[in-house]
Amino acid sequence: MKRNFSIKKITYIGAILAALCLSACGMQQVQTDIDSIENTDNPQASSVSTDAEASTASTDLETSDTTLTITCIKGGAADAFVLISDEHVTIIDTGLDKKADKLVEFLNEQGVTKVDELIITHFDKDHVGGADHILDSFEVGTVYTTYHSKESDDITAYLEALENSGLEETTVSETLSYTADGISFTIYPPRSQLYYDSVSNNSSLVIRVALGENSMLFAGDAEYERLSELLKTEGLDSTILKVPHHGRYNANTEAFVEYIDPQYAIITSSNGEPEDQEVLDILAANGTETYLTKNGNVTITMTSDNIEIMQ
Repeated sequence: MKRNFSIKKITYIGAILAALCLSACGMQQVQTDIDSIENTDNPQASSVSTDAEASTASTDLETSDTTLTITCIKGGAADAFVLISDEHVTIIDTGLDKKADKLVEFLNEQGVTKVDELIITHFDKDHVGGADHILDSFEVGTVYTTYHSKESDDITAYLEALENSGLEETTVSETLSYTADGISFTIYPPRSQLYYDSVSNNSSLVIRVALGENSMLFAGDAEYERLSELLKTEGLDSTILKVPHHGRYNANTEAFVEYIDPQYAIITSSNGEPEDQEVLDILAANGTETYLTKNGNVTITMTSDNIEIMQ
């Protein structure tokens, strides 16, 4: 009986060791399979990563021959940005519906036939208003959005155009990074759906676009609670800041400007809805040169080691 017990024990231990070996081999195969997956959602992007990889993927790329032109469209207190490089077109927000014809006209003038990414930071009318016009007028690759926190006629028109285009939006719920045409794009989603105030504004996606040693941060309409999240997010320092919420002041504005430490700032405002003087003073104290879209389109020409801004 004693001998039989020993044999069973040895057999049992051997089975455990074999199982562990199979498990390790299986894990190695799963990792190999994951590593072999190619991005199919956005064929224009050379790589896509989320959360754990984002801190690495969002690092500014090495020196590139790419030239990126960012046009900040004059359209009242509303956001519409067109990013064009040699092989890639991205639109971040689409302004107001009543100004959409000017956005479409501008794209036609640039010879744009396809928009690789349409990014809607949130669903207020001054950000999503022209989205249906873009979807109706151009081939669109991928649509990135935040979650829907409201309903409106502008959103309904956007969703109908999206369906007519045969597209589905990609709701960004974790940090997402990809590269295209030598440019790094990182999208930072909101961390909550239960903000105490201004849920739509605080649900804004924030996008950092980097080319070599230069970068631009698009901060949507982030208000106090969303800025509190961003102040705890590493790697957001940028050469240019699209000032959040059309240059309106909140208690986190000064800390946020100091945290990003931009050389240049863009504020989308109008004479009827002007930026707050307190925000202008904070930017000036930081040594930041500020441009206002109410004075006309702002055109940024960015390379890996140079920036030129014209208005």
